[in-house]
Amino acid sequence: MRTLYLYLLVVCCTLQSCSSFLEETPYNKITAGNFFTTAKEAEQGVNGLYFRLRELYRTGYILYMCEAPTDIWKSAQAMDVEFRTWTIDATSGSVSKLWNNCYISINQANAIIKALENNEIPDLADAKRAQFLGEAKFIRAHFYYHLVQQYGDVELRTEPTESLITEAYKTPAAEIWNFIIDELNFCVENLPQEQSVYGRITREAAKHHLARVYLTVKRSDKDVSEAKRLSEEVIASSAHSLMNSHKDLWSTDNIRNSEVLFPILFTQNTELNGSGNELHTMFTASYSDHYPNALVRDLTYGRPWSRIRPTYYLQELYDETKDARWEDCYRTFWRVNKEEATDMVFSPYSKKSEEVVWKKGDSVMIIPKHPWTKEQVKAVWPVWVWMPDEMREELQDKVQSETNPNGEWPSNTKFQSGTMYTTLIKLQDPLRPSANEMKGVRDIVVFRLGETYLLAAEACHLLGDNKKAAEYINVIRKRAALPGKEKEMEITADRINIDFILDERAREMAGEFCRWYDLKRTGKLYERMNNPDMNEIVAGKFQEYHVLRPIPRDQLTRISNPEDFPQNEGYGN
Repeated sequence: MRTLYLYLLVVCCTLQSCSSFLEETPYNKITAGNFFTTAKEAEQGVNGLYFRLRELYRTGYILYMCEAPTDIWKSAQAMDVEFRTWTIDATSGSVSKLWNNCYISINQANAIIKALENNEIPDLADAKRAQFLGEAKFIRAHFYYHLVQQYGDVELRTEPTESLITEAYKTPAAEIWNFIIDELNFCVENLPQEQSVYGRITREAAKHHLARVYLTVKRSDKDVSEAKRLSEEVIASSAHSLMNSHKDLWSTDNIRNSEVLFPILFTQNTELNGSGNELHTMFTASYSDHYPNALVRDLTYGRPWSRIRPTYYLQELYDETKDARWEDCYRTFWRVNKEEATDMVFSPYSKKSEEVVWKKGDSVMIIPKHPWTKEQVKAVWPVWVWMPDEMREELQDKVQSETNPNGEWPSNTKFQSGTMYTTLIKLQDPLRPSANEMKGVRDIVVFRLGETYLLAAEACHLLGDNKKAAEYINVIRKRAALPGKEKEMEITADRINIDFILDERAREMAGEFCRWYDLKRTGKLYERMNNPDMNEIVAGKFQEYHVLRPIPRDQLTRISNPEDFPQNEGYGN
């Protein structure tokens, strides 16, 4: 069957139709009963929910809330100050953005679901109605998944808000989890295994999501067994398969590939992308600011924004001698991207400044995975070598220069910082129309089959079957192996524990919106956030109440019954 692509052109066109309608009909007059009465309107409504998913994932706040800072990510220079200094409170912008985005989207989903469940829609076939309901319920459950993970007890709303409501009441988190599970079970039963339009939610995506939820709640061994069953069904499905390598997985030549279970779609026509996908900027170091004589911003190296950088703990998790994920997922060297460049550089050989002529493609900067000796640094002069920033205090006065010609360390010794560091390249976007364009066009991958194997492994471990857990992890590790290193990448059952699984998830899933939830689910959040060997910036500041975020202040100030909707423990209003 020919596969069609659900470009956001479809969504934008349907939203444009809705927009024209809204110009004539005030929004507060649109109800589930007076709209969504034809098959076309129902499809438009569901397509609009996909647009809401794009709004959830397209900007940096989702990474602050779901990835950084954690044990594997720390602040770069431009990270929002409250995350950089770990002073998050009820006024934090990212905290409010996630809350508001989720509830706006849930209300929109509630209206569509109510219409699909109650309206007479004569030209909408029963199978298509069930599919649209499955997609809408999945999306609503996904927003609640974020809310309950981040804030704990929140209000569960399943009816659309059609008038001003000033009261709010918290629903216990356990009830919300039960609701999410029921919704996703409905999706598993009613969504097709494959959709004719790429990007629409499928049964396999619902199974993956449900497996992750079961591993989170773990109400009993039955939940863990269900997570194992669902993960194994997705793995066994003919609808998806692993890519051969991370290089293939993240290549912009085949973004829409067989491993992707749940994408958020964009299009290369930036006029149809709204504000676009900005995530390509978040991990990118400011390479061109540091050596403007030889480097300019370009599409290959990305648009720098210096928000998030990897911890040294994350970097040390990769064995670059056998694990290709290090080279496939991170940038540690830069080449001259000007046609020609010249610079006056102090030479460790002649002990004076010399003119260096750079040609396009010459190596110009490198970040060694492990600190080099001064002899190694000198051997690659005039290439700049960026040493760990922790070495700055010890070595900076020993670096050669015109004023310090006899320094112990050659002049090309540099020190990493909040603007220059190893860069995650999974999310970079060379398909943008220009180097300075913020509005990215590449799709966002929320769920993929590589994670499904790790969910299955986690479930097997919790059920006491480490042999089977190792088998699933080895599929991922052998896929990640450098040629000829597959056997060396395999692990045995005796190495399996929850810390190893977390470390393997870091190696495989870094930057993919799940680290905060991984640490919470496994009970390791407090321990790892307070480990100075993992994240020296947050360690000592992370309190037990930080496992939940504060309820946004603007939510608390707009309700008339604050005594029924208190702030989360530890945070001021």
